Amino acid sequence: MILSAINKARRLLGSLVDRHLNQGVVLTIFLQFGGAVVSFAMYSLAARILSPTDFGRLAMWLSVCQMGSVAAMLGQEMFILRSLNEYAVAKQPDLAKGSLLFSIGIVATMPLLLAILIGTVGVVLLGEAPRLMVATGVFLVACSSISLSSHIGRSTISVMLAEGMRDFFWRSLVVAVMIALIVQETIIEINQFFLLCSAGVALALGIQITAILRRLPSDVLRARPRWHVHLWIRASSGFWASSLLETVNQFFDVVIVYWFLDPVSAGAYFVATRVANMFAVPLGALHNISTRRIPALYFAGKTDELNKMLKLMAEMMLLCVMMGLALLLLGADKVLALFGPHFVAQKSTLITLALGTAFYAAGGPAPSVLQIAGQEHRYPWIVASNIMLRFIGFAVFIPLFGLWGAALAASTSLAIVTIVLNVLCRRWLGLDPSVLFLFRKPPATLPDATPGTP
Repeated sequence: MILSAINKARRLLGSLVDRHLNQGVVLTIFLQFGGAVVSFAMYSLAARILSPTDFGRLAMWLSVCQMGSVAAMLGQEMFILRSLNEYAVAKQPDLAKGSLLFSIGIVATMPLLLAILIGTVGVVLLGEAPRLMVATGVFLVACSSISLSSHIGRSTISVMLAEGMRDFFWRSLVVAVMIALIVQETIIEINQFFLLCSAGVALALGIQITAILRRLPSDVLRARPRWHVHLWIRASSGFWASSLLETVNQFFDVVIVYWFLDPVSAGAYFVATRVANMFAVPLGALHNISTRRIPALYFAGKTDELNKMLKLMAEMMLLCVMMGLALLLLGADKVLALFGPHFVAQKSTLITLALGTAFYAAGGPAPSVLQIAGQEHRYPWIVASNIMLRFIGFAVFIPLFGLWGAALAASTSLAIVTIVLNVLCRRWLGLDPSVLFLFRKPPATLPDATPGTP
């Protein structure tokens, strides 16, 4: 009788744990999807307000700001996630506080310096208006700040606070203001768009910081910080190289198209990439979950729980990819028409990009898994090789096929790097974060986890 009651209690507890995990995954994907929807609305409104040439310029400077904001962080977004998890498991609040102050100090200075440098180059060498360069600099600093704040919030509070503020809240404010401007038939300039976005980010950042200060563990707040700066710099350098290369891999295409073709083509390519990145929505959600939960499970050697999480993520990813492909193949022209009638002609470019992005999404959060499991110094070489392959593809295909050639080169490189990353995940870590996990036998044990920081 007693054993039967115990078994029932275990099954009930397991059910509750599964339901909690499922709800966490669904909530995270919902937040990512909501952020993608408002982002889509924000860019489509901008495309309708601005001329095709101005929208191409906006797309180019947006891409520069995104790359700059990541470059200036020097890898602190992933470094702080892993450090807080490692030091929490090791019960070392003094090192946790030291690493936290280390990251805040970098993000308080480096984005501002880079913004000044980019603004100077824009005014002096490219002939851009000073007000535009000031606006882009403010936006770059805001993006770096909320990225670090969101990663701290993800580790200490919840994904809701982190991604809800970073991806959904501020963009919703921008969309509401832009709709009001359209109703009033008010014209907005590129620099005003950047300032509007920066104001929304600043409000979301204020909410995040307030919540983090209230929920940060008391032992971390009370601790006297201890420093391992030389080791943190080494760990950050690996994360920085990975983050920077990934961002270049994602946004530099628009800059290349801008300079090799024309601003109108850059705007069209930007729209196609934003729509194709709908497949990155569930992948981004899985990245958020993996960076929040996998470090503690991996370093604690909890293989069963880790396999359960990987299986759930693979199921969600497979479902999202199949639904996304079906919707896009049936309605690509209608989606493009939301940005303006002249974008419909890029249907083939969109579908080509979408196929590559869907394949990459099916690979799961392999990049974040490799980095948080101690392979951050190997991973940049993989991304660098992929970027070189993509640039070779641009050099070959753009002269032959124009804008569609850029999409072909991008999708081909995505397919290749997806295969490489997942093969290395299985070889180095014994983990399979892709949808193929559903068709493989999960490992019973993991290799010894060796943290990258003390």
